[in-house]
Amino acid sequence: MADSSDIVFYHSKYANLDESLKDILFDPEKLKQAGLITKELKGRGTTYFYKLQDNPVVLRHYWRGGYIQNFSKDAYVWTGLAQTRSYREWKLLESMEELGLPVPRTVALRIQRSGLCYRSDIVTEEIEGVESLGHLLTQRPASEKEWQLIGQTIRRFHDEQVHHADLNANNLLLKEGECYLIDFDRGRIRRGEGWKESVIARLRRSLDKLSAQNQAFNFSEDNWSQLLLGYNQSLR
Repeated sequence: MADSSDIVFYHSKYANLDESLKDILFDPEKLKQAGLITKELKGRGTTYFYKLQDNPVVLRHYWRGGYIQNFSKDAYVWTGLAQTRSYREWKLLESMEELGLPVPRTVALRIQRSGLCYRSDIVTEEIEGVESLGHLLTQRPASEKEWQLIGQTIRRFHDEQVHHADLNANNLLLKEGECYLIDFDRGRIRRGEGWKESVIARLRRSLDKLSAQNQAFNFSEDNWSQLLLGYNQSLR
């Protein structure tokens, strides 16, 4: 059961979850004890994949990055609900779902207040059968059609003025004929056009970095040209 100081939101699809499930929704240890964890991915923190009423979902804790993490791993200063990173990502995901953009559906959000600070966890539906672009390119070259699809997908978000704050090869997920974007922490709806070029440039730096780290990484100038070709073909 959520503590009285917790703020919890549920997607309408999951509003009527059993209390027994709500009790373990954000707790990796309880999920493990219940035998629900199917996979763990290590990064800045651990991302947990588990089954919720036969639906594959993903649990992610909000961890701090940069220099500030030397002082606080996961605590953020509370300045009101609307200013929390987790709630802003939640609302952005809801908006993008309404727009029909290819993003994971929200499941639940928890914000735990403690004094002047808060900590957060978010659960989203897992997009099954996908592979990150970063991993895919270590296994095989992407086709021209796939590169163009990536460009077209990014353009769809930009046409709706969605700014992804960390567009990199691992936040682009592919499966047959489909491309998704994930991890919208610090993302927002943003006016204007000038910022869009910097988002594309960030993706290019990500691909160049991975290519420099792995000689077998399948990325070339021609691939980039195909991505830009797709991006410049507005679907509107």
